[in-house]
Amino acid sequence: MMANTLDEAYAERAASTRRPRGASQGPGSPRSRAVTALALVAVGAVTVAAVTQVRDRQQADSGLRGQLAAEALQRTAQSVELDRRAEALRAELPRLRDAALSVDAAGTALAQRLTALGLASATTPVVGPGIVLTLDDAPPTDDPEAVVDDGRVRDTDLQDAVNALWAAGAEAVSINGQRLTALTAKRSAGSAVLVDLLPLSPPYVVQAVGQPAVLELGLLDGEVGRRLMTYTELYGLRLDVRREQDLRLAGAADPDLRSATPVDATAR
Repeated sequence: MMANTLDEAYAERAASTRRPRGASQGPGSPRSRAVTALALVAVGAVTVAAVTQVRDRQQADSGLRGQLAAEALQRTAQSVELDRRAEALRAELPRLRDAALSVDAAGTALAQRLTALGLASATTPVVGPGIVLTLDDAPPTDDPEAVVDDGRVRDTDLQDAVNALWAAGAEAVSINGQRLTALTAKRSAGSAVLVDLLPLSPPYVVQAVGQPAVLELGLLDGEVGRRLMTYTELYGLRLDVRREQDLRLAGAADPDLRSATPVDATAR
C-alpha cells in the first residue's frame, strides 16, 4: 500500500508545475518563431510610420515655402503694376491741371507756381540732358580667398554717388527709375539695397539731369569718383558713366508733408 503513495495524475501535474515555462520549447519552436515574426512586424510598422511622418512633414514644409514664394512673386507683380499705373496718372495730372488753370491770369500764375513746387519736390517728371552712372557687382570668382561683400555695391556707395551728383549741380536724380527727393531714404537690408523701402537689384542705374560735362567732371574727378575707381581695380566692381542728351525722369509720389508749429512763449 505504501509503495506508491501519490496518484500518478497528481505526480504528473506536480512535475509539470515545477518545470520552467517554455522549457520544452526550443528556440526553433513554432511559438518562438511566431513571437519573433510579430516583433519584426511591429518594428517595421513603427519604422514605416516614422518615415511617413518625416516625409509628410518635409512635403508640408516644401509646399509652404513654395506657396510663400508664389505669393511673394504675385505681390511683387501687383506692386509693379500699381507703380506703373501711378506713374501714368502722375504724368497725366500736370496736363489736366494746366488745362484747368489756363482759363485766366490767376490760374496761369498758380499753375506756374505749382510747376516750380513740383520741380523742387521732385514730384514733376523732367526731361533734359545729363549723365547715366551704372554700378554693378563684381562678376563671380573662383578665388577661395575672395570676400563676396567686397565685390558688392553697397547702399553707402549709392549714397556717396548721389550726393556727389547733387553737389555737382544735378537738378533731378533717379535710381533704377525711382525719383529721389529730399526725403528719400537709401539703406540696406541684408544684401539688398532699399530706396524708399523698395528693394532694388544690380545693376544700379543712376540718372542725373543737368549739364553733362559738369556732372561727369564733378563725379569722376572728386573723392567719390576716385574711391569708386579704386573699388573697380581692387574688387572688380563695374562702373560706367556716359552722357545723354534726352533723359526722362518720372516724378516721385506726393510726399507726406510734416510741419511744426512754434510754441507760444506767452502760453508757458
